[in-house]
Amino acid sequence: MNSNNYCIIMAGGQGTRLWPMSRKAYPKQFQDLLGCGRTLLQLTYDRFSRIVPPENIIISTHVDYTSIISEQLPEVPENHVIHEPAFRGTAPSITNLAFFIRMLNPNANIVVAQSDQLVLDEEKFADVVSRSLDFVSENDKLVVVGIKPTCPETRYGYVQAEGEPERNSFYKVRTFTEKPAIDFARIFMESGEFYWNSGIYIWNVNVILDAMSKCLPEMTKVLDDIYREFPDRMARRKRGYEIYTSFPNVSVELSVIEKVENVYVAVGEFGWADIGTWDTLYSSLPKDKDDNVIVAGGSLLYDCKDNMVVLPKNKKLVLQGVDDLLVVDGDDVLMICKKKNEHDIRKFLNDAKMKLGEEMA
Repeated sequence: MNSNNYCIIMAGGQGTRLWPMSRKAYPKQFQDLLGCGRTLLQLTYDRFSRIVPPENIIISTHVDYTSIISEQLPEVPENHVIHEPAFRGTAPSITNLAFFIRMLNPNANIVVAQSDQLVLDEEKFADVVSRSLDFVSENDKLVVVGIKPTCPETRYGYVQAEGEPERNSFYKVRTFTEKPAIDFARIFMESGEFYWNSGIYIWNVNVILDAMSKCLPEMTKVLDDIYREFPDRMARRKRGYEIYTSFPNVSVELSVIEKVENVYVAVGEFGWADIGTWDTLYSSLPKDKDDNVIVAGGSLLYDCKDNMVVLPKNKKLVLQGVDDLLVVDGDDVLMICKKKNEHDIRKFLNDAKMKLGEEMA
């Protein structure tokens, strides 16, 4: 493996759309939502430890989740779990991590990935990421992994490619589009020019910091000064905690990636999904002959179609004569609702907090 290659795993989100399994104190990335015995975070770590040296994997999270990460990934050294004192956008987090990695290796190439994504073909995934790391090591480009759409999905952002590909099928990005309406999503899919934005980014550390300094100059200068003035880790963390909430709450996509010209897309076809909703999870998992999905637990279904059942391993369930149900046992909350109405989960969560207590979040 190339010792100049690093990976940042973003593991600080709260995942409220997967309530009641995903909770504020124990969000989705720390759950075994696939029923395979490994959490989403652990699966992500496993995936990238085959691509970059395991000692070069950095976990980014909120301070509340550091102990969970230590439990689930004891092989990751404590100084490679970078935690933040407040929930901010990805731009402050990624900029801070870029400075941290540059301190470790001024020639680093970095892949940034979310901790809650599903990948079915690990070999094809590794090929795309590895080729992208090689590409950015030789070119002052930023790369986003684009997924060839399989349906007119409205919950993903889209990347439009232009022109002929450069070496190893890297296309220059023409436009970014955030979560389009269904009519536009159909047009995008039929055009053959648009790809889902996977949120997986690859770049050289110096190229991304140059882009950050142009797009977010004040924040980038503050962080640069901190890393220059505080070589001691604890002193640097203390100073970072003092100023972190002053940083803009903005995503790296909106603040940087969509504003610079040197962005390219690497097209991937490896069975990908962003596990952000129960519907996405249902669509991604294998089904029985009646299109039911059962995750963990023990379930007996009779005359049932199009249901999704998510249980802890020690729970059992019997269902008869029901269709299109979402059944989720979140320990102290059992939710049963129509699967097609999962958009009501936010309302369920808000009502639960108001009527049953904040601990329901």
